[in-house]
Amino acid sequence: MSSANRQSCPTELPAFCQQRHWSIYWILIACALAVVGGRIATVKNHAEGNETPFFSANDRSRWATVRALVDHHTFHIDNVIQRNQSIHWDTIDKVKHIGRDGKMHAYSSKPPLLASVFAAGYLGVKTFTGMSITDRPLLVTRTLLLIFNGTCWFLLMYFLAQTIDCISVRDWSRYYVLACAGFGTFLSTFAVTLNNHLPAATAAMATAYCIAKIMRNAESRLPQPTWKTFLLAGLASAAAFANELPALSLLVVTTLVCLWRSRQLTLLAFLPGAVVVLAAFFGTNYAFHGDLKMPYAHRSDGAAVASVEIKPAAPVVRKLDAGGLPALIENALPQSFRFSSVTIGRGDWPATPQEILRWNVADGLSDRSFVIQTNTQTSPDLFSIHPRSNWYEYEGSYWLKSNIEKKSLVDRGQPDPLVYTFHVLLGHHGIFSLTPIWILALAGMMVLMFSARYQMRWFGIIALTLSVVVVTFYLMRPTIDRNYGGVSSALRWMFWLYPLWLICILPMADSLAQSKTGRFFCLALLAASVISASWSNLNPWVHPWLYQIWPEGLPL
Repeated sequence: MSSANRQSCPTELPAFCQQRHWSIYWILIACALAVVGGRIATVKNHAEGNETPFFSANDRSRWATVRALVDHHTFHIDNVIQRNQSIHWDTIDKVKHIGRDGKMHAYSSKPPLLASVFAAGYLGVKTFTGMSITDRPLLVTRTLLLIFNGTCWFLLMYFLAQTIDCISVRDWSRYYVLACAGFGTFLSTFAVTLNNHLPAATAAMATAYCIAKIMRNAESRLPQPTWKTFLLAGLASAAAFANELPALSLLVVTTLVCLWRSRQLTLLAFLPGAVVVLAAFFGTNYAFHGDLKMPYAHRSDGAAVASVEIKPAAPVVRKLDAGGLPALIENALPQSFRFSSVTIGRGDWPATPQEILRWNVADGLSDRSFVIQTNTQTSPDLFSIHPRSNWYEYEGSYWLKSNIEKKSLVDRGQPDPLVYTFHVLLGHHGIFSLTPIWILALAGMMVLMFSARYQMRWFGIIALTLSVVVVTFYLMRPTIDRNYGGVSSALRWMFWLYPLWLICILPMADSLAQSKTGRFFCLALLAASVISASWSNLNPWVHPWLYQIWPEGLPL
């Protein structure tokens, strides 16, 4: 292949080459920022009867925490979600548990670190301008989104440009990948709402930049990167995990890469950066909930603290169903579970196996409660006592089994794992059907793995391994979690992998760019992806366009 056909920069003019590249990069970055900024500046939920900047229960959950922290100086959102307000603040993405005051309170089910960061921004806006989110909801929300999401969007594009500029490919391929990032993915769609996916993808992009730099320098036998690269790797990979828990896999891989390259810099730079972010992540969660476990990890009863065998079991079951507490169970209760008056009702949680019977026992004089369980198959005569640890099981919760008819179809979960796998990959929520540029990414992973030319074989292995692990993780979830991410314009759980996939597009785009037909094919895939991403410009929290037109009678 001739140097002219490759359109690469002449080695004797590296400064001119870099200047030419970055002239185009900055144009693409500026255009992408302008498009996203313009959409943020006009954020409004047109489906609501009044003017509101909130699109769904998901973002309302985080905005409620932002308002509670700054306006009410508290972690719980009880006062924020009260009814009869000009704007609807309530959300189904909430949990309830006893707070430090011994009373039951409602909290956002989302990890609190991101909302706390936005709350700091809101406090600054409120302090310097006097505007509150209740008096000027649209202006305050748009301002915060422009500051935080705009910064995330810029950093994502910038680190991608830095990464692709170090890889030996045609200029056309570089510009193509940057255009894919700016206009062809659902990250731009979600830039108009408060969500964890954009900051997670930004952190993953910075991590990918560090990994590529560390590994390419090793393969090229160049000097190892400075401590700044290792520090950024620690901060970014931990931030990716803090926003997307499955990104723990990326944090582990990044740690191994840094250890392999330099144990000293890993200990002195990488680990301190990661520890700072992880301390903030778990620290805010403990401050809010008095627990290191995330709120959405509280979806089952606590470990048994006592048990009693009663034969025959049938009368005990009947008495519990009638609201009475059998004497033998009462005598087995720990002292902290002995209430002067009790209210007993059958458990109402959808993920409970059929053979397990549960009863919620509530104190009539306080918000304390516990759970009684028995397994009708393995140990029908054994009744165990558990502390209340399912924070989603409360009166009126959207997620209760009794509310099945009120749930959207996707929130009920897809019972057939094969159908779910098809729709995750190729169907109405398909990774490749909604964003076909990822076809190039999948093929590009293979090219990177088996080609020494790009000096990124290990990067290809990492990208493919993480992709398979994460996709498999979500495919193997129980029925209640097989919901495609709820009402969302794409499979949002995969967004944090986008930076790895974008980099992997490079070798395939470079190969196809040799011919007009190849370039046309790449542009066609990009055009289809842009159309998908643009379909939900006004509201990212809607079903994908494929789902909305999916023929009736075909499995959903």
